[in-house]
Amino acid sequence: MYVGGKPDSPASAHADWVRTDPTEAADYVARTGVDALAVAVGSSHAMTERSATLDHALIERLREAVPVPLVLHGSSGVPDTELRAAVRAGMVKINVGTALNIAFAHGVRHMLERAPALTDPRKYPGPARDAVATTVHDILTALAA
Repeated sequence: MYVGGKPDSPASAHADWVRTDPTEAADYVARTGVDALAVAVGSSHAMTERSATLDHALIERLREAVPVPLVLHGSSGVPDTELRAAVRAGMVKINVGTALNIAFAHGVRHMLERAPALTDPRKYPGPARDAVATTVHDILTALAA
């Protein structure tokens, strides 16, 4: 069972027809007993630009329709103001894997640019982890604002 949207159409992930229907979501939760539900409300996986606009009214309807926490995938592509509004509307878990991947990769690149002769891979993770920690701090600060 697939709830809302079309799994094979990432190019159209922001289209209005690619959304989770609250009635379908409630049925899915009741039939499966899931602990949380990732919903399609305007974001998409692996976005590298923060340009998504979320359907906050739909998030509110989904929050009313299902008794489990709502999860937002593709949050790396959502601007801070949109993320804050999504949390206010009922979103509980915000996934930002792409933003963390980008931060990590930039940390490794920066290290290798500064020390091009470096061959010991044990030296890369420190700066990359620091970049990820900074990104996490920035996202959490934005959500708390």
